[in-house]
Amino acid sequence: MIDAALRRIREELKVEVAAVYLREPEQPFLRVAGFCNAAAADAPPAAREYAWGKGLVGGAAERAETLSASEPDLYSLAAPMLLGDEVVGTVAIGAGSTRRFTADEADLLLARARGLARRLAPAPLDALHAELSRRVAGPALAWIDTLIAAARRGERDTVANAFPAVSRRVGREPLGSGSALVLRDLDAEVPLRAWRLDDAARAALICAFAEPHGPNDIGLSPAGPSRVEARVDAEALARELYFGGDLRERAGALRGLAVVGRSAAALDAVLDACRVAAVELVEAAIAENPYSARILPDEEFRKVVLKCAFVGVSLDRVIGLETRADAELSRMLLSYVSEREVAGRSVPPDIWPVVALHPTPGLAAKLCGYLEHPSETHRAAAALALGRIADRRTRAFLEERLARETDRVVRRALERVLA
Repeated sequence: MIDAALRRIREELKVEVAAVYLREPEQPFLRVAGFCNAAAADAPPAAREYAWGKGLVGGAAERAETLSASEPDLYSLAAPMLLGDEVVGTVAIGAGSTRRFTADEADLLLARARGLARRLAPAPLDALHAELSRRVAGPALAWIDTLIAAARRGERDTVANAFPAVSRRVGREPLGSGSALVLRDLDAEVPLRAWRLDDAARAALICAFAEPHGPNDIGLSPAGPSRVEARVDAEALARELYFGGDLRERAGALRGLAVVGRSAAALDAVLDACRVAAVELVEAAIAENPYSARILPDEEFRKVVLKCAFVGVSLDRVIGLETRADAELSRMLLSYVSEREVAGRSVPPDIWPVVALHPTPGLAAKLCGYLEHPSETHRAAAALALGRIADRRTRAFLEERLARETDRVVRRALERVLA
């Protein structure tokens, strides 16, 4: 898998060498896991490991951003392998000399690095169990392990009866993980940044229940359901647990649906969560939840996005927003912006890149005005939005702002748009 990925990267970016360095668990360094050299296929890498933060490879990992070499070296560009917010390794390439890569080439390498991180990620249930094993004490972990085994056997009543006790047994503290679960069949991630310990435990039970309960896990079996049938059963169980639970149980059921949900069987649970006043439940239903993004009808999806803006859930966390945004959503968001501005209230800056996907008359001029906003976040968002609109009349405003800009993040956004 790694060798094939490196060959593709080397061919796409027309470079001499490409390498993958993976982070050692609980260790402050990265070790080579694959190397591809056009000149000599069997040539070893110049360095088999890099300390975290050292050199181009370690620096890209530490800063979680793509870096280019300023002096001739084996590698000219390095991109972090991101799984959610967590860096699991680095992909580095070299062109034989110091080469100035374009922003598009840097973006391509970053996308390939993220894609490789996804392919190397463990299955969601394994990842959740690993997260819990690092944070939950022995007796509580043993209790969860027993329930996971029961869920794998299809013991619905056991899972349902234990669901309310999860928060008390494992705790409600933040999970504290920057990683993500990978849904390979959807090519999607479910970031864990906002999850709590009981969310992870409850989602693990639903994931375990979604596994085929019989001995044959690749098709129909007289001893148990098929893989598809088991997943449908898990969706129905999550829906049942949602409507029968308190706020924490409902959040856990929604987290489980984020992982196993594929059909619209639990659509009513998502709609219910998005209509309540509890921000925690709205967040679990829509933020970083690919299930909701896929099954919500267009009209309901627009309402949910507007509610996220209203309650303070960042629009960056709505999976699939860029593909599902339309002119009506832009109109609704801009009406919300106008109401906030008239009332003298702040406007969420993450609205600008979304409305720019379907710009309305006068939007470019408004965004040029926001380039002068005192908040760096607003200036960067306005620059990104202007880049999406691609109106040549705004170039002079972008160049003039760049000449005065002192914030590194905003400067980078302006430079990328102007390039």
